[in-house]
This record gives sequence, C-alpha cells and structure tokens, in this order.
Amino acid sequence: MKVVYSCLVILCFLFLSIKPALSSLPLDDFVKHGDYLDLKLSPDGKHLAARVRADNRVFMVILETNSMKPVGGLKPDKRDIIHSVNWVSNERVVFEYAEKTHNFDQPIPTGELYAANIDNSHRLMIYGYRAGDAKVGSRISNREDNFATQEILSYLEHDKKHILIIEYPWSKEGNTYYDARKREPIISKLNVFNGKKRKVEVLPHPGAVAFANRKGEVKFMSWRTKEGDYFSAYRQNSDAPWQDLGTALGISDSLSPVKLSKNGQQLILLGRPPETGILTYYQYDFGSATLTTLFTGHKTDIESYTSNEAGVPAVALTFPGASEYVYSSVESRTVDIHKMLAEAFAGQTAMISSRSADGSKLLVHVSSDINPGEYYLFQRDTLKAKFLWANASWIDPRTLSKMMPVQFNTDDDVTLNGYLTLPKHTTAKKPPLVVMIHGGPHQPGTRDYWEYNPEVQLMANEGYAVLQVNYRGSYGYGDEFRKKGYREWGGKMIDDITFAANWAIDKGYVDGNSVCVYGASYGGYAALMSAVKAPDLYKCAIGYVGIYDLNFMFTESDIPNSWGGKEYLQRVLGSDPQQLRAFSPLYHVDKIKANVMLIHGSKDTRVPEVNSEALYNALKKQGKTPLYLKYKQAGHGVYDEQNRKELYQGLLNFLARNIKGA
Repeated sequence: MKVVYSCLVILCFLFLSIKPALSSLPLDDFVKHGDYLDLKLSPDGKHLAARVRADNRVFMVILETNSMKPVGGLKPDKRDIIHSVNWVSNERVVFEYAEKTHNFDQPIPTGELYAANIDNSHRLMIYGYRAGDAKVGSRISNREDNFATQEILSYLEHDKKHILIIEYPWSKEGNTYYDARKREPIISKLNVFNGKKRKVEVLPHPGAVAFANRKGEVKFMSWRTKEGDYFSAYRQNSDAPWQDLGTALGISDSLSPVKLSKNGQQLILLGRPPETGILTYYQYDFGSATLTTLFTGHKTDIESYTSNEAGVPAVALTFPGASEYVYSSVESRTVDIHKMLAEAFAGQTAMISSRSADGSKLLVHVSSDINPGEYYLFQRDTLKAKFLWANASWIDPRTLSKMMPVQFNTDDDVTLNGYLTLPKHTTAKKPPLVVMIHGGPHQPGTRDYWEYNPEVQLMANEGYAVLQVNYRGSYGYGDEFRKKGYREWGGKMIDDITFAANWAIDKGYVDGNSVCVYGASYGGYAALMSAVKAPDLYKCAIGYVGIYDLNFMFTESDIPNSWGGKEYLQRVLGSDPQQLRAFSPLYHVDKIKANVMLIHGSKDTRVPEVNSEALYNALKKQGKTPLYLKYKQAGHGVYDEQNRKELYQGLLNFLARNIKGA
C-alpha cells in the first residue's frame, strides 16, 4: 500500500504545482468530444488497444504497454469512427465501426464486425450487411451478408480461430431495416480470420439474451415478454430441453442470469431482494447447489462491478450521493487491491476496467465530478500505479465546480436525492439557478450521478448554480421508487422537480427570482411541463428534443415499433385521453409565463421534430414566440461539434437574457 500511495502522491504533487486558473473557461472546453477514450489490456498484458479521437474521428491504436509506443492501429474512413475494440487473442483484435452517413450528424453503429492483427495485417470485415461484398484475390468471397446485429458470447478458450456470437435479425418495414428484436436470435460460430460462419442453433424467444461458458456451451438464456415480464431458462446441455431457471436450480424466479465464472462452476445472477427492492448480485454454486448474496447493505442500485480473478463480481459501485463501493462477501485479492486503490484515490471513483489473463497487470479508471476520466496501469507484484492518459486532456479539474449531494423529503414524505453545483467564477452571494432535468425516465441508467457532466460544468463556469434531482420514477433507487413515476409524467414527477427548486431557494443557496428549467428528451418535456405547473417560479424554460404531446409517443415515436414498446407506453403513460392531454404542455401554453427556447434535430426518430414544431406554433399563436434552434442532420441530440458550439452558445445567451449569469 505504501508504494501505491507514495507513487500517487508524487503525481498529485506535480499536478498541483501548476498555477490554477482564476477565470472562466472557453465554451470549446465543454462542447468538444473527449480525445483519449478507452483502453483495454491484451490477455498477456503486453499491449493496449486504445480508441483515440483526433480531427473529429476516432482511431484505433495498439500500444506496447511498457513503453506506450504505438505498434499498430487503424484510421477509419473520413465519415466513420471506431466504435468498439476487443481482444480475441494476444495477436488479434475485433472492432466495430460507427458509420457517418449523409443523413445524420452522429456516426451510427451498423453491427458490422472487423478483425485485424495488432500490426494491422490480415484485416477483414468478418460480419455485417456488407460482408459478402468483399473479394479475395480474383474470386468472390464465400462470406455472406448478415442483416442482423451481433454480440460476442464467448471467445472460446481453446479455439483461437473462432468466436461464438448471437445474431439478432433485423425487421424490415418498407425499405428500411430495424433492430427491433422482434425475431428469434441465432447462435453462430464465426471465424475471425476469414469470416465464415456456422449456425449452431436458434433460440425460441424473440430478443432473448444467451450466456455461454468459455467452451461455447449455451446453458442459460433470458427474455422479456411484450408485457415487460422477464423470464430465464436453463438446460444441462445442448440436447436437453430448456427448463424454467427457478425450477431447475431451486432458486427464486425473480433472479436473472448475468454471466458464468471463468471455470463455469458459478452462475452470477441479478435481482432485487423483496425486503429492499435494491438491485444486487448473487452467486449460485453448482457444486454445492447454494445461493450466496454477493453484495448487501447498499442503499441504491449497483451500477457496475469489477470481477475477481475467477470472474465473480468482487467490487460494486453505487451512487447514494457521491460514489460508494460495496465489497463482495466472497473474499479475494481483487478486493484487497481495490481497497488500496480506493484509499489512494480517495474522493474519486476508481474501478478496475481491464486486466491481463494472469491478473498481474490491471487497468484502473479514475474519475469524479470534476475529473472526466483517467487511466492508470497498476502492477500487482510491485503495487505501483503509473499514469497513462486522461480523457478531455485540456480540462484542469481545479477550475471546475464540485457537485454537492443533497437529500430532502417531499410533502407526501418521499425521499429525493440529487446534486447541487454552485459556481466558482461568480461574486454573487446567491447565484441564478438552472434546474437541469435528466431524461429517460424509467430505463436503466436514467438518473443523475455524481460524475463529470460537461453541461453542468459549462453552466457553473458561466456563473449559474445547477440543481439536478432524481425525481420519483428515476432508475437506481429500487423498483418501488421507479414505479411511483408510472402514469405520473406530468403529475407527481413534475411536483418533485418544483419541490426541489423551492428547496434550494428556501435554503438560501440560490436567487429565487432568477430560475430557469432545462432538460432533454423526457427532461425537455418536464422543463415545459414545469413551466406550465409552476408559471411564477421560472423565468425561462429550455426544451431539448422534448416530448410536448404525449399522444405523439404512440403515433410518431419509434418506441411502439420495438419489442414490447406499445405495452411499455401503456404501462408508464396509460391510455386515458383526458390524462394524456392534461399532461401535455402543448395544450397548456396559455399557462406558460416563462420565455421558451426549443432545440430539436430533424432526424430524431425517438422524439420526432413534430413535437417542437407543434409547440412552437401553439406558443406563437399566444404571442409567445419561442427561440427555436433546428438541426437538420441531428437525431436525438446534436453530435457535430460546430453545431454543438452554436447550440450551447445560443443556450448561454438565452440564459443570460433571462436570469443573468456571471
């Protein structure tokens, strides 16, 4: 421990010796995409696969671990980026492109899979809808086109030529293909050198998720019905019939399989104990037929975990306020090492993101509310950590504003959690407030976290306080809390946001006469609905790709076309026409006193542009013409950096006109 700590202290001392900036930062610092994105160790630990952004493109670079010298890499075509990279062996990687088309400003993953050696030799598209177009010498390749999305199930421990994949066939509507997960998935073995594929079997449920061991045996699967119910099944071998998982293993039907340990003797499951409803992980041991709860005592859902040497979750990450760790009930060296790292990187989030096969080298990702993310290489034998690189390398964390976890109870005694960020660069005793509402609202990961958020830091940099609240319905606080938001999109969920804003004002943190509300997707909807329900509270409201008529979710959005999409909307919104109208800002523009800004992408299929167009026209008829920024090539959010710069400059100008920042 002393070696790790002393090494890190030296790094911190060198960093803190730089004179801190005293003035606010330029807009570019917050709208640029990150430069150093992610790293993965090769199985032998001798090389790193990295994704690096430059000139608005994402490259793949293969680095020698000890020297950090490049030994190979790949520069995609001008319109494409490297979307993901994974090691198949010590010498070969597989990677995916995201394609930049003329229709969208953001590159779109197409499910195509490529493979190459670390020196960039023997590069080939091995899977995808264009895989059959390639030629080998003077002959046409016998690879086939694959109109499906693939996911890797197993790297096949004793087979260096193949991987096991699951294919999700696309659905065709008109001339367009969609990955709607409406068809039965296919298990296939794929050659990573020539792209030849052999079908192994077809799973019996649309969109099913399969779990394979290192030998490629598929013994577990899970699936979701249209009604949103989850089921899991188990079989002893490929010739045996599928059985209900709970019946086959004698465990609760509410538990879902996640993965197998490296030796295949432990099954890792995910579930919510009925007494708490908080998401946690379990281990079922086949030898002893026993079920063990791996993590207990945490107050919010587990968001991610690090496995130990055996492939069993050992360290879990939760966010009751700032990040907190939960350690597995199964002791391991990984737990001991992580406790050292947690102490060395106190006040930040440190998680092991990748390791060599023998566990001697670990990649550690470190981040926080003011740290966009850094990678360190940790040597297990020497207990030394070496800094490798930082994402958004131009950001000096000391110039950013800390996020303060907050908690309060509503009038109907529901406990809400959130974050208040107070600006550094201001002389105001009570700064103006931006209430920033997250999207979602009920899907996994849709909540606010204690983490670096460029939008939050941009507004704080301009002198605004930023309040984020995880209103009822948000994910991460258990099933009961999430379901409290069902059919309350324009009701109690909005009341929670209003309550949070008034709480910050009553506590004296902010100027109650200078408040704006802002959000994207559901957050955009909630921003305008907040302006409807609390017209005297907000001076301005900003809706970014927002929903403004809930009926459009059924008639215009792509959600009803996905598996279980219509049933999901019925569950969370209902079908009462009176309530849908009552909860739609479009029909209540007469109540809005705030000045309004709308932002939308013309290629948005999740929340089509008709939402903003309809609200714009309705407000205009009321003599309240909003500022409207439209981006013709953007989808559900603006990606192009130049457009992002224009968008956020426009947003800052709008805020300054209405609530006056620094």
